[in-house]
Amino acid sequence: MRKLKIMLLWLGIIAYLVFVLGFVSGKMNEQVCEKISVKIIDSLTNRFVSQGDVLDIIFDGESRLLGYPLSTINTLNLEKLITNEPFIKSARLYKTVNGVLNVDIKQRRPILRVINRKGKSYYLDQEGFVLPVSAKFTSRVLVANGYISEPFIEESTRSIFDAEVPANRRNSVIYELYELASFISGSDLWSAQIAQIYVNGQYEYEMIPRVGAHVIYLGDARNYEVKFRKLEALYLYGFNHIGWNKYEIINLKYENQIVCTKR
Repeated sequence: MRKLKIMLLWLGIIAYLVFVLGFVSGKMNEQVCEKISVKIIDSLTNRFVSQGDVLDIIFDGESRLLGYPLSTINTLNLEKLITNEPFIKSARLYKTVNGVLNVDIKQRRPILRVINRKGKSYYLDQEGFVLPVSAKFTSRVLVANGYISEPFIEESTRSIFDAEVPANRRNSVIYELYELASFISGSDLWSAQIAQIYVNGQYEYEMIPRVGAHVIYLGDARNYEVKFRKLEALYLYGFNHIGWNKYEIINLKYENQIVCTKR
Protein backbone atom coordinates (compact mmCIF):
# COMPACT_ATOMS: atom_id res chain seq x y z
CA MET A 1 0.00 0.00 0.00
CA ARG A 2 2.79 2.43 0.87
CA LYS A 3 4.56 1.75 -2.44
CA LEU A 4 1.29 2.34 -4.29
CA LYS A 5 0.84 5.72 -2.59
CA ILE A 6 4.38 6.74 -3.50
CA MET A 7 3.81 5.71 -7.14
CA LEU A 8 0.55 7.67 -7.28
CA LEU A 9 2.27 10.69 -5.78
CA TRP A 10 5.02 10.60 -8.43
CA LEU A 11 2.47 10.13 -11.20
CA GLY A 12 0.62 13.17 -9.89
CA ILE A 13 3.81 15.26 -9.83
CA ILE A 14 4.70 14.20 -13.38
CA ALA A 15 1.20 14.97 -14.64
CA TYR A 16 1.35 18.40 -12.99
CA LEU A 17 4.74 19.17 -14.54
CA VAL A 18 3.50 18.09 -17.98
CA PHE A 19 0.48 20.36 -17.57
CA VAL A 20 2.57 23.34 -16.41
CA LEU A 21 5.14 22.90 -19.18
CA GLY A 22 2.39 22.62 -21.75
CA PHE A 23 0.71 25.73 -20.37
CA VAL A 24 3.98 27.71 -20.39
CA SER A 25 4.78 26.49 -23.89
CA GLY A 26 1.36 27.57 -25.09
CA LYS A 27 1.72 30.98 -23.49
CA MET A 28 5.21 31.31 -25.04
CA ASN A 29 3.82 30.53 -28.49
CA GLU A 30 1.18 33.23 -28.09
CA GLN A 31 3.45 35.84 -26.48
CA VAL A 32 5.01 38.49 -28.69
CA CYS A 33 8.45 40.00 -28.06
CA GLU A 34 7.89 43.22 -26.17
CA LYS A 35 11.44 43.95 -25.00
CA ILE A 36 15.07 42.96 -25.53
CA SER A 37 17.10 43.00 -22.32
CA VAL A 38 20.90 43.00 -22.71
CA LYS A 39 23.14 42.18 -19.76
CA ILE A 40 26.93 42.45 -20.11
CA ILE A 41 28.12 40.25 -17.28
CA ASP A 42 31.70 41.57 -16.98
CA SER A 43 31.09 45.24 -17.77
CA LEU A 44 32.92 46.37 -14.62
CA THR A 45 36.28 45.01 -15.85
CA ASN A 46 35.95 45.42 -19.63
CA ARG A 47 33.98 47.93 -21.66
CA PHE A 48 34.74 46.89 -25.23
CA VAL A 49 31.06 46.46 -26.08
CA SER A 50 27.97 48.25 -24.79
CA GLN A 51 24.32 47.30 -24.66
CA GLY A 52 23.78 49.55 -27.68
CA ASP A 53 26.47 47.69 -29.65
CA VAL A 54 24.78 44.35 -28.96
CA LEU A 55 21.36 45.71 -29.96
CA ASP A 56 22.83 47.05 -33.21
CA ILE A 57 24.24 43.61 -34.03
CA ILE A 58 20.90 41.95 -33.27
CA PHE A 59 18.77 44.35 -35.32
CA ASP A 60 21.23 44.34 -38.22
CA GLY A 61 20.89 40.56 -38.40
CA GLU A 62 17.19 40.20 -37.66
CA SER A 63 14.47 42.82 -38.05
CA ARG A 64 11.51 40.60 -37.10
CA LEU A 65 11.85 40.85 -33.33
CA LEU A 66 9.83 43.45 -31.43
CA GLY A 67 6.11 42.82 -31.90
CA TYR A 68 6.66 39.36 -33.39
CA PRO A 69 5.92 36.04 -31.62
CA LEU A 70 8.74 34.80 -29.41
CA SER A 71 8.32 31.37 -30.98
CA THR A 72 9.54 32.71 -34.35
CA ILE A 73 12.84 34.05 -32.95
CA ASN A 74 15.81 31.76 -33.63
CA THR A 75 18.02 32.35 -30.59
CA LEU A 76 20.74 29.97 -31.82
CA ASN A 77 21.27 31.97 -35.02
CA LEU A 78 21.37 35.21 -33.06
CA GLU A 79 23.95 33.78 -30.64
CA LYS A 80 26.19 32.83 -33.57
CA LEU A 81 25.73 36.29 -35.08
CA ILE A 82 26.62 38.09 -31.84
CA THR A 83 29.74 36.00 -31.18
CA ASN A 84 31.14 37.00 -34.58
CA GLU A 85 31.98 40.28 -32.85
CA PRO A 86 35.67 39.79 -31.86
CA PHE A 87 35.32 41.21 -28.35
CA ILE A 88 32.38 38.93 -27.42
CA LYS A 89 33.35 35.53 -26.04
CA SER A 90 29.86 34.13 -25.53
CA ALA A 91 26.21 35.08 -25.88
CA ARG A 92 23.27 33.32 -24.23
CA LEU A 93 19.76 34.19 -25.39
CA TYR A 94 16.57 33.00 -23.73
CA LYS A 95 12.91 33.97 -23.73
CA THR A 96 10.55 34.54 -20.81
CA VAL A 97 6.76 34.35 -20.68
CA ASN A 98 6.49 38.09 -20.02
CA GLY A 99 7.62 38.80 -23.59
CA VAL A 100 11.29 39.55 -22.91
CA LEU A 101 14.17 38.30 -25.05
CA ASN A 102 17.12 38.19 -22.64
CA VAL A 103 20.69 38.47 -23.93
CA ASP A 104 23.59 37.65 -21.57
CA ILE A 105 26.99 38.70 -22.93
CA LYS A 106 30.47 37.75 -21.75
CA GLN A 107 33.42 39.64 -23.25
CA ARG A 108 36.88 38.35 -24.05
CA ARG A 109 39.52 39.33 -21.49
CA PRO A 110 42.84 40.55 -22.93
CA ILE A 111 46.04 39.57 -21.13
CA LEU A 112 48.55 41.17 -23.50
CA ARG A 113 48.78 44.15 -25.83
CA VAL A 114 51.22 43.52 -28.67
CA ILE A 115 52.95 46.25 -30.65
CA ASN A 116 54.84 44.47 -33.42
CA ARG A 117 57.95 45.67 -35.27
CA LYS A 118 55.75 47.34 -37.91
CA GLY A 119 53.98 49.38 -35.23
CA LYS A 120 50.71 47.45 -35.55
CA SER A 121 48.91 46.97 -32.24
CA TYR A 122 46.42 44.34 -31.08
CA TYR A 123 45.46 42.31 -28.00
CA LEU A 124 45.74 38.63 -27.17
CA ASP A 125 43.11 37.24 -24.83
CA GLN A 126 43.29 34.34 -22.35
CA GLU A 127 42.72 31.78 -25.11
CA GLY A 128 45.14 33.27 -27.63
CA PHE A 129 42.46 35.05 -29.67
CA VAL A 130 43.58 38.10 -31.61
CA LEU A 131 41.56 41.22 -30.76
CA PRO A 132 41.80 44.59 -32.49
CA VAL A 133 42.57 47.74 -30.56
CA SER A 134 39.34 49.50 -29.63
CA ALA A 135 38.67 53.23 -29.92
CA LYS A 136 36.14 52.90 -27.06
CA PHE A 137 38.22 51.27 -24.36
CA THR A 138 41.87 50.63 -23.54
CA SER A 139 42.56 47.54 -21.47
CA ARG A 140 45.30 48.09 -18.86
CA VAL A 141 47.27 44.95 -19.51
CA LEU A 142 50.86 43.86 -20.01
CA VAL A 143 52.47 45.41 -23.12
CA ALA A 144 54.93 43.64 -25.44
CA ASN A 145 56.96 45.37 -28.15
CA GLY A 146 60.23 45.09 -30.06
CA TYR A 147 61.27 42.46 -32.60
CA ILE A 148 57.88 40.78 -32.93
CA SER A 149 57.04 39.24 -36.29
CA GLU A 150 54.01 36.97 -36.28
CA PRO A 151 53.68 33.84 -38.43
CA PHE A 152 50.12 34.86 -39.32
CA ILE A 153 48.07 37.75 -40.72
CA GLU A 154 46.08 39.32 -37.90
CA GLU A 155 43.22 40.49 -40.11
CA SER A 156 42.25 36.94 -41.08
CA THR A 157 43.23 35.09 -37.91
CA ARG A 158 40.95 34.71 -34.88
CA SER A 159 43.53 32.81 -32.80
CA ILE A 160 47.31 32.53 -32.87
CA PHE A 161 46.79 28.78 -32.74
CA ASP A 162 45.06 28.86 -36.14
CA ALA A 163 48.53 29.21 -37.66
CA GLU A 164 50.95 26.35 -38.19
CA VAL A 165 53.44 25.49 -35.46
CA PRO A 166 56.40 27.89 -35.83
CA ALA A 167 59.51 26.46 -37.42
CA ASN A 168 62.10 28.98 -36.25
CA ARG A 169 63.04 31.12 -33.28
CA ARG A 170 61.73 34.35 -34.79
CA ASN A 171 58.24 32.96 -35.42
CA SER A 172 58.00 31.31 -32.01
CA VAL A 173 58.13 34.68 -30.22
CA ILE A 174 54.38 35.37 -30.30
CA TYR A 175 53.64 31.97 -28.76
CA GLU A 176 56.22 32.50 -26.02
CA LEU A 177 54.83 35.97 -25.33
CA TYR A 178 51.37 34.45 -24.94
CA GLU A 179 52.75 31.86 -22.50
CA LEU A 180 54.61 34.51 -20.49
CA ALA A 181 51.55 36.79 -20.43
CA SER A 182 49.36 33.90 -19.24
CA PHE A 183 51.79 33.19 -16.40
CA ILE A 184 52.16 36.86 -15.40
CA SER A 185 48.42 37.63 -15.54
CA GLY A 186 47.71 34.56 -13.41
CA SER A 187 49.93 35.81 -10.58
CA ASP A 188 48.90 38.62 -8.22
CA LEU A 189 52.57 39.49 -7.67
CA TRP A 190 53.73 39.58 -11.27
CA SER A 191 50.61 41.13 -12.77
CA ALA A 192 51.09 44.02 -10.34
CA GLN A 193 54.86 44.30 -10.92
CA ILE A 194 55.61 43.59 -14.60
CA ALA A 195 54.44 46.36 -16.93
CA GLN A 196 56.20 45.63 -20.22
CA ILE A 197 58.12 42.96 -22.12
CA TYR A 198 60.62 44.03 -24.78
CA VAL A 199 61.84 41.52 -27.39
CA ASN A 200 65.44 42.40 -28.32
CA GLY A 201 67.35 41.64 -31.53
CA GLN A 202 68.40 38.20 -30.24
CA TYR A 203 64.72 37.34 -29.61
CA GLU A 204 65.28 37.35 -25.88
CA TYR A 205 63.02 39.02 -23.34
CA GLU A 206 63.62 42.09 -21.23
CA MET A 207 61.02 43.17 -18.69
CA ILE A 208 60.21 46.60 -17.31
CA PRO A 209 58.81 46.58 -13.74
CA ARG A 210 56.37 49.05 -12.21
CA VAL A 211 58.38 49.33 -8.99
CA GLY A 212 62.15 49.78 -9.09
CA ALA A 213 64.41 51.58 -11.56
CA HIS A 214 65.88 48.43 -13.13
CA VAL A 215 65.51 46.28 -16.24
CA ILE A 216 65.03 42.53 -15.86
CA TYR A 217 66.83 40.35 -18.42
CA LEU A 218 64.87 37.11 -18.69
CA GLY A 219 66.82 35.70 -21.63
CA ASP A 220 64.85 33.13 -23.64
CA ALA A 221 61.61 31.64 -22.40
CA ARG A 222 63.06 28.32 -21.30
CA ASN A 223 62.53 27.60 -17.59
CA TYR A 224 60.81 30.96 -17.18
CA GLU A 225 58.98 29.78 -14.04
CA VAL A 226 62.30 28.98 -12.37
CA LYS A 227 63.62 32.41 -13.35
CA PHE A 228 60.59 34.12 -11.84
CA ARG A 229 61.09 32.18 -8.60
CA LYS A 230 64.67 33.45 -8.46
CA LEU A 231 63.43 36.99 -9.05
CA GLU A 232 60.81 36.64 -6.30
CA ALA A 233 63.48 35.48 -3.85
CA LEU A 234 65.65 38.48 -4.80
CA TYR A 235 62.76 40.86 -4.22
CA LEU A 236 61.80 39.33 -0.89
CA TYR A 237 65.21 38.69 0.65
CA GLY A 238 67.40 41.18 -1.18
CA PHE A 239 65.67 44.35 -2.29
CA ASN A 240 63.55 44.60 0.85
CA HIS A 241 66.81 45.07 2.76
CA ILE A 242 69.09 46.97 0.35
CA GLY A 243 66.48 49.02 -1.52
CA TRP A 244 64.89 48.82 -4.98
CA ASN A 245 67.04 51.34 -6.87
CA LYS A 246 70.58 50.11 -6.23
CA TYR A 247 70.84 48.02 -9.41
CA GLU A 248 70.32 48.94 -13.04
CA ILE A 249 70.07 45.45 -14.52
CA ILE A 250 68.82 42.17 -13.02
CA ASN A 251 69.97 39.32 -15.26
CA LEU A 252 68.13 36.00 -14.84
CA LYS A 253 69.30 34.28 -18.02
CA TYR A 254 72.12 32.28 -16.41
CA GLU A 255 71.37 28.99 -14.70
CA ASN A 256 71.54 28.83 -10.90
CA GLN A 257 72.50 32.50 -10.47
CA ILE A 258 71.34 36.10 -10.71
CA VAL A 259 73.73 38.71 -12.05
CA CYS A 260 73.01 42.24 -10.84
CA THR A 261 74.65 45.33 -12.36
CA LYS A 262 74.96 48.36 -10.09
CA ARG A 263 74.10 51.85 -11.23
